Amino acid sequence: MKRIFIFITILFLGWNLAGQDLHFSQYNQAPMSLNPALTGAFNGKHRIGANYKSQWYHISEAYLTYGIAYGLGILRNSGKGGFLGIGLQFYNDVAGVNKLGTMQENLSVAYHLPVSSRNIISAGLSGGFTQRSIRKDKMQWASQYDPAYSDGFNPALTPGEPAPFGTMNVGDFSAGLLWTYSKPATAAGENNAKKVQAGWALYHINRPKQTYYDIADKKMFMKMALHVNSYIGFWNTSLALVPSAVWYHQGPSNEILAGALLHIGLSGPSLAGTQRETSLSLGAYYRINDAVIACAQFEYRNFLLGLSYDVNTSELSAASKYLGGLEVSLRYCVPLPESKNSSLF
Repeated sequence: MKRIFIFITILFLGWNLAGQDLHFSQYNQAPMSLNPALTGAFNGKHRIGANYKSQWYHISEAYLTYGIAYGLGILRNSGKGGFLGIGLQFYNDVAGVNKLGTMQENLSVAYHLPVSSRNIISAGLSGGFTQRSIRKDKMQWASQYDPAYSDGFNPALTPGEPAPFGTMNVGDFSAGLLWTYSKPATAAGENNAKKVQAGWALYHINRPKQTYYDIADKKMFMKMALHVNSYIGFWNTSLALVPSAVWYHQGPSNEILAGALLHIGLSGPSLAGTQRETSLSLGAYYRINDAVIACAQFEYRNFLLGLSYDVNTSELSAASKYLGGLEVSLRYCVPLPESKNSSLF
């Protein structure tokens, strides 16, 4: 009975995820996948980041998601106007025993316009293609049931399915808006800086096809994301609170993820501005009706390493035994020299 429950649960999840997007628990470490307007929205010349997530490996073959992204800001020194951000992203997701794959390659651009000494308004666009694939040889159908086999499955029997399973390529386009407020520290070492970012993004504007069957013209739902994050420094300490939240809405699905990190400064940035501060951040997030997420981040010499683990709390926990997924993020950022750094990000 337990094996039947696990099978039905995995089948439902795989069917459900086929219509949803890949995403990360450390969403702030995959900014361009959160909102195209975050392209180039960082305090530095260049930034490259990598993400990896493995989940549900205790009840099925692991669902793996990984990717890499690169961003830069250009025209920063063209007077007091705005500047342009450009980014490239590659993500790949492989789900379950049938190896349902989603590969994305996107180019994103954003324009960041300062509207006051402390506020920036940003707008971004993203476009590229998505390739969906599935391993037909891994599928098992009811028509292939054979009681003569120990597992009841006879791969030599014809499944009789007309769908041309293989690869499917579609174009995909998104857009977003972002507001940034930044109040720098009043003096070096006082650590009373304040920063708030809030954004809105709309993905799959063109609603690409997502089914192999021609009998149903099923298209992907557009996805809306609302997100906010903040940095609140505590005056005359090395501590800061970094709360954040995101809400995704896609067709019948909703996801809310919120939490906070305690940022502990271990040493300040270099005087020339060529190296960022060394810090440790610890905290937790909660994905409503799904998981509690423990998170830690360590930043050293322009590198940031993030580790998190999803502790499953949904109905799936009966099969997963509360073991969700490990996620790793790595980021490298080339900072702007202190003499040229007027960024509010």
